[in-house]
Amino acid sequence: MATEFYNYTEDITVVKDIKDQIPEDSSGILLGTSIEPTHFDEFLNGKKSEKSTISFSFKSLKKLSGAIISVGSMYQKCLITQKGRFKSYWEVIMELILAYNIITTLYFLAYQNPSGGMEVFDLVCWILFIIDIGLTFFTEFLDEKGYAIQSFKKIAINYLKGSLIFDILAIIPLRNAGYPRAEYLLRMFRLLKLPGVINLTDGTGVSYLLTYFCVGKREKDGKITYSFTTKIIASLVKLFIIIIFIVYFLGCFWYWFQNVVSNYKYSLAKDGDNENTFERYFIDGKGLESKDIALRSSYFMLTTIATIGYGDYLPKNVYEMAFILVIMLFGVTLFAVIMGNFNSAIAYYTEATSGVDYLGELNSWLESIERMHGIIDKKLKNSLIEHFKYYFEKDRLKSLAKNYWEANSPDDLISASQDYVSNLPEETYFQILENLFSDILHNFKYFFGNTKMKYALLPHFQPRRFLKSEYIFSYGVEVTEIYFLITGNISIGYNVNGEHQTLLYCEEGRTIIGDYQILTRAKNKFDYLAETNVDAYSLDGEVFIKIIDTFFKEEKSGIMAIAVKRENNLKRLFNDHIKNSKVDTTMNESDKKFKTVIPRETGQKDELDEYMIENKLNEFGEQTKDAEQKTKKVLALIKLTEDLRNKTYNRLT
Repeated sequence: MATEFYNYTEDITVVKDIKDQIPEDSSGILLGTSIEPTHFDEFLNGKKSEKSTISFSFKSLKKLSGAIISVGSMYQKCLITQKGRFKSYWEVIMELILAYNIITTLYFLAYQNPSGGMEVFDLVCWILFIIDIGLTFFTEFLDEKGYAIQSFKKIAINYLKGSLIFDILAIIPLRNAGYPRAEYLLRMFRLLKLPGVINLTDGTGVSYLLTYFCVGKREKDGKITYSFTTKIIASLVKLFIIIIFIVYFLGCFWYWFQNVVSNYKYSLAKDGDNENTFERYFIDGKGLESKDIALRSSYFMLTTIATIGYGDYLPKNVYEMAFILVIMLFGVTLFAVIMGNFNSAIAYYTEATSGVDYLGELNSWLESIERMHGIIDKKLKNSLIEHFKYYFEKDRLKSLAKNYWEANSPDDLISASQDYVSNLPEETYFQILENLFSDILHNFKYFFGNTKMKYALLPHFQPRRFLKSEYIFSYGVEVTEIYFLITGNISIGYNVNGEHQTLLYCEEGRTIIGDYQILTRAKNKFDYLAETNVDAYSLDGEVFIKIIDTFFKEEKSGIMAIAVKRENNLKRLFNDHIKNSKVDTTMNESDKKFKTVIPRETGQKDELDEYMIENKLNEFGEQTKDAEQKTKKVLALIKLTEDLRNKTYNRLT
């Protein structure tokens, strides 16, 4: 007997993505409006009466326009898209080359000129930078609204306003003209691109490469998302890299500077013969290689900006003292700011991941309860501790969370009244929320959209966990929370002879459940079973209704449409299962997703269980009520029509 497999998921982001790509001024596209253009022959004939002579023929113009169209078509074929694999791989190569080139350029400027293999590789880097400049003119970019710009003119103007001039200055081969130091100094313009290299969570270049090592999750559309913990760790690594680079940069720049001023008036010894410099006192005569000199120079800069100053290395003339004075004025401040951010990031990471203090307070509270009311059941106590341990570990908001039970009005639910952010600008507060929930905003963008609704709802998100084989919602219960599925698998179905029958398999990181029941105030009609351990974020139903009914009525219709579509899909699947005499659920071993198996033909007739009968009776009762209400409306309309006819007849007579 032949069977057919169905795999239903809730991923409707494709439709939403297409909708988002439609420009704002799209009435003509949506309504099918078109304007018939005037043919160029008619245009020329109309202009002949105004101008006696035309310096070009239509044939030549036609050839020229054809050539322009051909060139434009060829340009579009060669265009490099933002989501293309070539651009991703090229960015990885260029960011690695950029990092290498900056490090080696500083080394060449301060310690020794390139030779051998380093010189060859430096030439290869120079060629790649030239190629990169050319490819930039064939690479689309995203405007402020996120639309892809593919016009050559706009791409060129954008590049000109950006880094084109600096990129050209950095590739001028002055070394061949006998000015190597000038070339190396011009290469320092590439430092402007360095922040992009050390940004490990922007989804491009090195951060794209790290996704192959499971640092970040690459979506189907090419976008990369990161967990909250990953972002904190990445910020720590970034700060550590910044500290190392600052020390290395200042060490190279310091050694180059003391060489530049070595022959000046005040850098000579009292006898006027010997140089009174850092290099003469601490480097010369020791037979050190360039890498050892770089290490000592960097060490001296680290002890200076960290205000340690062991005294083993010192500036030896007025120029060097002036340089160190500047380093001490600005370098110490910069180093202190970086270290402060580093310590804050570590403290925040510890608070976000440990939850030790919170658990200590919880244990103290439980002990006080036991002293007053007796020993708490061990199983209950352990479940409470495990629940709150998970809660404190996964709670991203901490003190930024809104206590909705303390709200006196709907305005209190969306206002930024929490500690630490109440005095911040609104945009800064929004950026904090976007950084905390960047993965959720991306995965559920079809729900949040581009409005400020997300900033009103996110402060009310709370972590939830459901263990394997645990029912999240059961049939007939009243739903009080909406759940945004982060990890894990959920099966939506019904009970058949004591066994769970799958109707819909929820996709990880894309599914929202409970929204239909909250919006319609209806009791749940299906069973929601955790097939694996499930991590989710919850949103209180009453808070959700108050916020959207008060502030986001326009967005409510879109959210309702998604929820109703899912519920109708479930009802349709349920009816399909009921109509067939044999229903089964199997798992596909290749993708580990449950598939609903519905036989096309069957000769068996299984009896319906009590659940199905009750469901059918409820549906029949609802249909009867609807029919009764419609009948009353029809009778009332007939009566109203008869009354109007009698009144009209009386007036006429």
